[in-house]
Amino acid sequence: MQETISILGCGWLGMPLGVRLVNNGYRVKGSTTREEKRQAIIAAGMEPYVIDLSPEPEGDIESFLDTDILFINIPPGKGDGLPGFYLRQMQVLLKRVEQSRASKTILISTTGVYPQNNCEVTENDAVRIESPFMDTPWLDVEDLFTRHAGLTTTIVRFSGLIGGEYQPGRYFSGRELGGADDPVNMIHREDCLRIIEQIIGKNIFGDVFNASADEHPTRRQLYTRSCEILGMEPPVFVDQPMPYRLVNCDKLKKALGYQFVYPDPLTALEK
Repeated sequence: MQETISILGCGWLGMPLGVRLVNNGYRVKGSTTREEKRQAIIAAGMEPYVIDLSPEPEGDIESFLDTDILFINIPPGKGDGLPGFYLRQMQVLLKRVEQSRASKTILISTTGVYPQNNCEVTENDAVRIESPFMDTPWLDVEDLFTRHAGLTTTIVRFSGLIGGEYQPGRYFSGRELGGADDPVNMIHREDCLRIIEQIIGKNIFGDVFNASADEHPTRRQLYTRSCEILGMEPPVFVDQPMPYRLVNCDKLKKALGYQFVYPDPLTALEK
């Protein structure tokens, strides 16, 4: 029987993922918050849905969640301006999922759940971290799904993203950047897509995986090269070390038998 997959968030990752899943023979439902993007979702071979979690769902969420697998990939936002908006979005979504037939979920998370203690980190090292950039610790969001008895959820914790319009040097050109010789963790979109495809294809649900390229260039190397590619001024580097983490992906590679297409982020910058 043909499985149905619903992609909540057809953006940088969700749109090309939907195209691949359609080509792999799945029935795919894709969501966007913008009516004008509906045609692009249709052109990609997906069934279009305009859904906004405000945090209460706006749109045909019941039909969207009539699915076998729910893929969740929406970025945290300020929303209504009240504390904990993203967590409230996910709490409301989970209540709707409980009323649906969806039994398997994939939640895209971040390696920001790990402390920056200048050590290598594995999936067991996650801690509840308050970020100055958003008011919801990611571990709280993960726990909503992984601790739910009625769902089998796989968490994928991506590191810094490369590919498409994501060229990291763009955000630091001409700016002061500390920890010049500290290592960074990055992953190319192509590897993100293949990892998700394999999780679905091999039915690997109910686990947590780090996803980050094998090699860890320094900040100086990565952002200098990225700015060169963009033809932009490089950052002003400060040699003073800063706290960092080294993300270990052995568990992912073993479970999937996976080899990174772009194990070196410096090479990935040019793709």
